[in-house]
Amino acid sequence: MIEYFRTSEQHALQKIDEEAPGCWIALFEPTADELAWLGERFGIEEEDARAALDLEEVSRIERNGDYTMFILDTPVRDRSSNERSYKTIPFALFETPSNVITVCTVYKIPLIQQLMASKDLSSPSDVRAFADDILTASSAAYFAALRLINRRRVDLMAAVKHPSRKELEDLYNLDSSLVYFKTSLATNDAIFEKHLRRMPFVSSEERDRFDDVMIENRQALETTRIYSEILDSTIEHFSLLMNHDLNRTMQVVATVSLVLCVPTAVAGFFGMNLLGIPLSEIPWGFGIVTCCTVLASVALLLVLKRLRWF
Repeated sequence: MIEYFRTSEQHALQKIDEEAPGCWIALFEPTADELAWLGERFGIEEEDARAALDLEEVSRIERNGDYTMFILDTPVRDRSSNERSYKTIPFALFETPSNVITVCTVYKIPLIQQLMASKDLSSPSDVRAFADDILTASSAAYFAALRLINRRRVDLMAAVKHPSRKELEDLYNLDSSLVYFKTSLATNDAIFEKHLRRMPFVSSEERDRFDDVMIENRQALETTRIYSEILDSTIEHFSLLMNHDLNRTMQVVATVSLVLCVPTAVAGFFGMNLLGIPLSEIPWGFGIVTCCTVLASVALLLVLKRLRWF
């Protein structure tokens, strides 16, 4: 699928029906024919065009002929976990002399949604400025995902007094999302540093704009690290609560077992089929033994209570 966009007078994105000079060309789940057209029309090598289709592709920046290629990781919902967590996928951005081109395997990823919602975008005809807007939107997509992850953590903390395995698994899913984020953002930061050192900037405005891109990415990375530490503490807290509940349950089971040992021992003693069992000749012998057994059990309970056994 190929879609074309340009910015309106209000600096918001608007979709157009066909390619126009200086527009943004977005490819989602591209077919082989669409990738071939991309190579013929803009001279983008097939290997570069297909890079974002490999989910294991490493983030990098390369210059090839008349275009610069960015391969970045961007967050998306993880469908394998019923969209309760996130993962990252490659996203390709090409700066050509006249157009900005993007390639991605998923339609309407959070990065694109951030761009759609923005009201202060540069014109795609200003290739570098609009590419920087896309890179900034990538960091904004991480921030949006981080807010949802933290909100889910807060909801779990507020709603669960006695955590179960399900809640703990939910927290582990959120923690795995943050691991993906930290790895991807750290890699993005490294390639931005490389680009800043090697890319000749025409003006100080361009350099300042790219500095802002790096600052946004680093803020997202720092926020991810903070949320990860908080989430690790939450998981540890939930684990401690589950261990505490288990210990309390084991104490109750042990208490019941100890108390039941008294009547079991007495019943076993008086139930022996032998002559000379105490109280066997007394009519009220059963009642006396039963009362003594109950009193002994109650006394044992009181002793355990005083020892704060339960």
